[in-house]
Amino acid sequence: MGSWGVTSFENDAAGDWFLLVEEAPDPGAVMASTLDDALSAAEILDVDSSCEALAAAELCACCAGQPPERLPDNIDAWIQENPHGPHADEVDLAVQAVTRVRQESELRDVWEESGELREWLAEVDDLLLRLGRSSAGSPPSVTP
Repeated sequence: MGSWGVTSFENDAAGDWFLLVEEAPDPGAVMASTLDDALSAAEILDVDSSCEALAAAELCACCAGQPPERLPDNIDAWIQENPHGPHADEVDLAVQAVTRVRQESELRDVWEESGELREWLAEVDDLLLRLGRSSAGSPPSVTP
């Protein structure tokens, strides 16, 4: 079994996705594409797509100066080497993707079945609040 935890980068799907970001000539395009895919999927989001969307939104928040308390060293180093201030529309896209993962995804179901939904929701809600602080608008409201 691979790594698994409630934060955005504590899973193999996010780690693998981040390798794509590191190798991409245009990392912002990878992030935007991932968020777009999460929002345009007709079906309920699978676990990997959900993890990737959360990772993309986390990078958006980090680049906007709103990192989480815990961030893997390699990701923190990448952010320092690749400064980018996301536009409000990028932040809005991230908020929408995270909200979809939070409300309707296989990842939410996995955390619910594990008995750790509350812990996962706390991390996701923190991400939403940090994204809200990074944009011109007010933080999004969330419901269980």
